Amino acid sequence: MSFAIEVPGEAAPLSLFELGKALEAATISTDHSQRQSASQQLQSWESHPDYFPSLQTIFLDKSARREIRYLAIIVLKNGIDRYWRPKAKHAIRPAEKQLIRSRLLQGSIDEEDRAFALHNALVTAKIVRIDYPDEWPDVIPTVMNIARTSKDGNPVHLGGALLVLLRVVKELSTARLARSQTALQNVTPELVQLLGEIYTEKTAYWQEFLMKGKGDEDDADYAMQNSLTALKILRRLVVVGYKQPHADTMVQGFWSLSQTQFDQFLNGVAHDSWIPIPYQDTVGKHLVQFTKLHIQMCENHPVSFPILPNSISLVRAYWSLVKDFAQVFEKSDGLKQTASEAGNTKHEGPLSEKLALKGLLLLRSCVAIAYRPVQTFKYRSQETRELEKQAVHVIKVDLLRRELLLDIVQVIISKLFVFRKSDLDAWEESPEDWEAQERTEGEAYLWAIRPCAERLLIDLLMNYRELGQPLLRYCELATKVDMDIVTKEAAYCALGCAAAIVQGEFDFDRFLTTTLVKDAQIQDPMAKLLRRRIAILLSQWVSIKIATQNRPVVYDIFRHLLNPGDAHNDEVVRITAARQFKCIAEEFEFLPDAFLPYAADYFNLLISLLQEVESDEAKLAILETVRLIVTRMETHISQFGDAIMVTLPKLWESAATEEYMIKQSILAIMSALVMAMRADSQRYQPVIMPLLTEAMNPESPLHLHLIEESVELWKSVLMQSTVPLNPDLAQMVQLALPLLEYDSEVANQCLEIVKNYILLSPQNILSDTFRQPTLSALSKTLDSNSRDQASLGAKSIELAIRFSHELGGSQGVQCVVQDLLDIGLLRTILEGLHSAWESAQTTGPNRKPSKISTIKETDYFAILARILVADPGVFVTMLSAFGSPLDQVWPWLSTQWFSNFDCMGDIEREKLSVIALTRLWELPNPMQDLVLHRLQDYLSTWTSVVTELADGEEGPTSDSLVWTGELASFDWDTPLDVQERRFAAKDVTHSVATYEFIRVRLQDMVQRVGGEAAFEQGWAVNVDREVLTGFQKLSQPVPQE
Repeated sequence: MSFAIEVPGEAAPLSLFELGKALEAATISTDHSQRQSASQQLQSWESHPDYFPSLQTIFLDKSARREIRYLAIIVLKNGIDRYWRPKAKHAIRPAEKQLIRSRLLQGSIDEEDRAFALHNALVTAKIVRIDYPDEWPDVIPTVMNIARTSKDGNPVHLGGALLVLLRVVKELSTARLARSQTALQNVTPELVQLLGEIYTEKTAYWQEFLMKGKGDEDDADYAMQNSLTALKILRRLVVVGYKQPHADTMVQGFWSLSQTQFDQFLNGVAHDSWIPIPYQDTVGKHLVQFTKLHIQMCENHPVSFPILPNSISLVRAYWSLVKDFAQVFEKSDGLKQTASEAGNTKHEGPLSEKLALKGLLLLRSCVAIAYRPVQTFKYRSQETRELEKQAVHVIKVDLLRRELLLDIVQVIISKLFVFRKSDLDAWEESPEDWEAQERTEGEAYLWAIRPCAERLLIDLLMNYRELGQPLLRYCELATKVDMDIVTKEAAYCALGCAAAIVQGEFDFDRFLTTTLVKDAQIQDPMAKLLRRRIAILLSQWVSIKIATQNRPVVYDIFRHLLNPGDAHNDEVVRITAARQFKCIAEEFEFLPDAFLPYAADYFNLLISLLQEVESDEAKLAILETVRLIVTRMETHISQFGDAIMVTLPKLWESAATEEYMIKQSILAIMSALVMAMRADSQRYQPVIMPLLTEAMNPESPLHLHLIEESVELWKSVLMQSTVPLNPDLAQMVQLALPLLEYDSEVANQCLEIVKNYILLSPQNILSDTFRQPTLSALSKTLDSNSRDQASLGAKSIELAIRFSHELGGSQGVQCVVQDLLDIGLLRTILEGLHSAWESAQTTGPNRKPSKISTIKETDYFAILARILVADPGVFVTMLSAFGSPLDQVWPWLSTQWFSNFDCMGDIEREKLSVIALTRLWELPNPMQDLVLHRLQDYLSTWTSVVTELADGEEGPTSDSLVWTGELASFDWDTPLDVQERRFAAKDVTHSVATYEFIRVRLQDMVQRVGGEAAFEQGWAVNVDREVLTGFQKLSQPVPQE
């Protein structure tokens, strides 16, 4: 078969021979350049016809080398993910899909190598998820037929068929589309019946072989493998394939079978087992599948679980299993979490501990049924609601009885909280990894007994508060001085879990000062266990009940636990203390003044620990605690700032390129330090800016990872900077401009940074180097989909126009306006406004739509108003560039401007536009006659805005926006706040009284047209009397009551 297809450039033509060579070079070659070239060649073929069928052909060729076949199926699997869907770029053609589908099952059914059969099954499942049932409706019936015909025949074919079914059911059960879920539910009954037969037959065969020696050993091995695979499929089907599993007789039968065989298999792996040791591992896997079935049924079908046959007895049996294991818990080797070859997480350890853990998880799920029902918006019939009530009742009344609850609490705190030798070995083998796994906010409870027992105890205490009393009695007994450290550590663990429950009955402050202080100083080979637990215990109680006067005692204990000079404070103790002190520092009653005497020691100890630890997770925890202390210390942190800022750059340099999370934390601490030290932090800018520049550099590999923290730090630095800015800091503005084009929170923050630069360093922004790039970047934000971003962009342009006038007068305004013309913004503004005007002139179904919204229209008029307020002559010159004479532009522009007043919704914007439009009255003809022709619009708008601005107590011509007297100041003001307020005070909206401003220019116009009589006869006569009267009333004194 020839697959020769010419490809562009220097790429080789696609053929089976060339593809085989490329796969061989990519896997077997020892030359890195050859492997890289082969990988590029394979990528270049991805968009060409027949590439993926050719990969399948090579995989199916059993004469090919194993490495080549393996890479072929992996590349095919990756290609299915990227190119199988019809809308994908370079999607696989229908004819190629049909060819691939026609040979898929062959790759698992006829494959003796189980690894290859598994990968082919994965490919099949991915395709089934997309194509079933529409494009490939017969795939599941076909596999079922193969399984049915081979269950008494070839065990390899049966194993391959079951493997395909397992992966297909896994894929369809996790699909979110209702189509896939419904398709799986439709075939579930037939599948369950078939798989139930296979499972029963194969289990009976290997049981007969193991108990009586009947049959063939190889056949028994195949039977065990196939029964395990069938059980895996059945477990998923009965959970996801039925809406009400309890109502189906097959599910009820399988549920009962699972309990019977769970008991049989459990006896089979006991010490006096009837199952030979080589087979016990596989039988144990069957048991684990049963436990998963029971837990998932309880979690996914809380209504069905209590109703299914003997479910309550099943849970009690699990508790008996847990209780039996608790007797040997102290001697168990524990479970270890490892990574499999496929990258999945594996948990290795004694089967008895795995089963006991599943029992605890099942009990937690039962408590959740009773007290944490699943909330849903789906319609539920009256029958369903009654079943839910019945399920809750069964769990509460029949299962969670007082004697069982007391038994659980007693076993947990006396047996399962005990620190084992295996725990200590894991602690000492890898201290940092062990500490990270054991932290309370992790997911260790899913695979470790102690954390899971803690969660179960907390669940019970939260819902059965009366259990706090027996627990408290045990803790009081166990914490006596003569108790051994292991028992005392377990009691402290229980006391931490019960903190919220026993706070009223337990005097923790007295316990803290009389017992914990002494226990934290015990000198014993096992003292480190107790010290770690004390740090956790204090973090659990601090937000519940520790008196303010005892906070220094807590600070003393943690300082002692962080001390590396004490041999019993090993790495785990100090990392735990550092991690848990975060809870102490973030607590509401943490007072900077009270902590100040301890702060220096804490920073030294934490920074010293930071330099010792190796894992990123531990470093991040310590850095987070440092950041929180810096934040909570507020201005008191200034005396420690130098020491912190000496350490952070060193830590930054020592972090590898890929350790971006460490650098994120460093930037966060710097940001907190800057905000806490306020203006005093400016002395650290020479240290901060190189790190910021590196993080904000688009070419840096860290740029995307650090951008959020970098922008936050940059904002903080600018907020706390006084004028004039550090020259290097001022030059950094160019790094923010490219980021303004995106609709994201980072873009909003960068826009705020640019606005702050305009306020703090206007000379630099308005220089020839930065002026046009800044205005160009700001102009693009006006089209943003984010309203906040567009509004802030418009206000930033307004600031630039104001500063151009303040620093350069008329010439400065001309430069900015010319730049706005050059970048096309003013043309965009006028075209948009003209579109809005045209839309307003038409009505009905044929109305011409406006290109801009009224909100954007208001932003546009604000920018024009700023130009007009700064220099009306420059404004008129600018208008002339778009239409000469002026009467080509002014009539429609003024009409739209006056009509926009009703849409502004902001009195400051209204006042700005009134003052801007009124400034045109200062100009001679031709502008003079143009504005007089709009006299009625002017008088009406003047009256409306002046009335809205009026302060009722000071008369109708007063202006509530005018700031008088000294500027307000607040304790929390930053230098940026002060600069912004000072500049705002100079704005016409806050420095000019509107009515007086209008009156002066109106009187000047009256004189220029020949006096009041001429003005009345020539212009005012055309104004409605009501409008004139309304404006004249503004000057009349308010009648006294």
